[in-house]
Amino acid sequence: MSTWIDEGFIAFDTETTGVNTDEDRIVTAAAVTFRNGEPHETRSWLIKVDVDIPERASEVHGITNEISQSQGQDQAEALAEIGDYLDSSGLPIVCFNTGFDIPILNSNLQRHGLGELKTSVTICPHVIDRQFDKYVKGKNQRRLKPTAERYGLELSEDDWHGAEADSLVTGRILIAQGIRFPKITELTPQELADKVVEWRDQQDAEFKEWLARQPPRQQ
Repeated sequence: MSTWIDEGFIAFDTETTGVNTDEDRIVTAAAVTFRNGEPHETRSWLIKVDVDIPERASEVHGITNEISQSQGQDQAEALAEIGDYLDSSGLPIVCFNTGFDIPILNSNLQRHGLGELKTSVTICPHVIDRQFDKYVKGKNQRRLKPTAERYGLELSEDDWHGAEADSLVTGRILIAQGIRFPKITELTPQELADKVVEWRDQQDAEFKEWLARQPPRQQ
């Protein structure tokens, strides 16, 4: 039986100058449309940013100031394309961390007078994973790569570099979650998006409570 995951969604990812969603810039972005469990269309953007890219950020995504300035698309033009592409698709937007990718996209759009992303149907496999598989042991096992491995995805080292690769992995994780946790396909995309917000708030509150119970560190 076909589900909304089969009907289609867009996996979206950004690589940025840093982790401050209010101030940092999107350096690269990618949107991969999935239909019937397979990548159908890919769009990617390399942006000419108006700030220096910290060396530490370049080490993560491989884009230096020189690459951004010499090969990047005009910032406002690229951001407008990204916003229009996501909004006009009519499909759910799936990010491994919607709590980062969507806010930083919105702040970048607003900085150029482009408003915000109009769609409210944004779905986060990271939150879904924490909700349905609560007891994952080991440090950093909720990150993208170990999460993919826990869902049985066999990927090469080439699958872990850049926004396009991360979007592909994110989409495949959601498809695997739909099989493992069929309850998420019984909800409409909007209902699931609303649940993701609710679950994230609960998870954040539970994490704060856990931190408060920890003994103080010895100096």
